[in-house]
Amino acid sequence: MKITFAPASVPLIAVVVLAFAATSKAGSFGPGPWANGAYYPGQFDGVYSASMFGGSPSVVSGVFGFGLNNGSPSTSTNSTSSGTTNTTTITVDPFENYFVTFIDGRTYAGATIANVNNQTDQVTGGLFNGVAASTSGVDNTASGGFVASLTGQKDVITFSGNNTGTIQTATNGVPVDPLNTFSLNGMKVGN
Repeated sequence: MKITFAPASVPLIAVVVLAFAATSKAGSFGPGPWANGAYYPGQFDGVYSASMFGGSPSVVSGVFGFGLNNGSPSTSTNSTSSGTTNTTTITVDPFENYFVTFIDGRTYAGATIANVNNQTDQVTGGLFNGVAASTSGVDNTASGGFVASLTGQKDVITFSGNNTGTIQTATNGVPVDPLNTFSLNGMKVGN
């Protein structure tokens, strides 16, 4: 038995092929349609924790955490009154956005701000206002940043970076060479 297609049936075949191609994309495993390629609204909101380790030329050892709420860093509001003046300040939440690290015999503690981007498969952030104990009238501070690759993006969000973080110490506001690098490994630990 020989089957032949009439010229009128060719457009029908083309429509069927195009329809199949369009629906096959709908079930793909690509990023979702929400902010930063999230698979569902608020997927990246929550609290993250990571370890800092390794380091070059100085050994860097510590932890940092950051929180996201509606895709932005979690914040804290503080209101103070003085007579008739009310002042409200908004800062990153220090209980979720922090770092503590040990470099060259000193422990620095400060604040963190970060972002998770599923479209670029990266976590990026900054470490700022790190303060260590003063020594002989010298203020010891540290700041830096990091970039890490997302290694798990669905059930458990995980990230890591090999020598992709940097932190530099300063005395009385003047940076002290050299710039230190560090590795990091972290995950989402709560909502």
